[in-house]
Amino acid sequence: MVKPAPKVLAKMTPSEPLPSGLDGRHHRSIKTRQVIVKAFIDLIGKGQPSPTAEQIATHAQVGLRTVFRHFDDMETLYREITQRLDELMMPLVNKPLNAGLWSERLVESIERRCDIFDRLAPFHTAAQLHMHDSAYILQQIQRRVKIEQDILAWLLPAPYLEDPVFFEALSMLVSLETWMRLRSLQGLSNAKAKAVVLRSVQSLMASHPAAG
Repeated sequence: MVKPAPKVLAKMTPSEPLPSGLDGRHHRSIKTRQVIVKAFIDLIGKGQPSPTAEQIATHAQVGLRTVFRHFDDMETLYREITQRLDELMMPLVNKPLNAGLWSERLVESIERRCDIFDRLAPFHTAAQLHMHDSAYILQQIQRRVKIEQDILAWLLPAPYLEDPVFFEALSMLVSLETWMRLRSLQGLSNAKAKAVVLRSVQSLMASHPAAG
């Protein structure tokens, strides 16, 4: 019997529609804000982990004063970015698994999270640059780790969860940080990095008494 999905896997609530009474100026303001956020996401995704306000303004094709007017500080912009990334990534996290056996579901989940990690990697790099200066960014990194562990706990049978050392070791093997080392520092392709992660997971699972 498949365990109920954790709360993190619940479908996202659609954004509420804008009030019909908003005037044209307010609509333009919202659209400009969205353009600035998109520019920030684009720049980070293209390998600029800490874009300046000037770079954001140029990419968004708006004035520098417009960027400052919409965002009093970078912390506010990072909050907007986090919300937008959730909108992009959580549907992938929430997508139902197809495999029947728990062990097959675990493999399917790991393969899926590796593909998600490739999309998140540049944003995680950007977050690491600022997490010591921003309590909010550090909180979001911790939140992401908690989501990873909640999904893993949902997939594993009880005997594996009752071994805290085993669980933390498995959590480390399938983490974003491990994936980024394989992809960036060791220079492995997506396929080879997946093979390394799955081989490591297979070896660790086989070492547990419950596997016998």
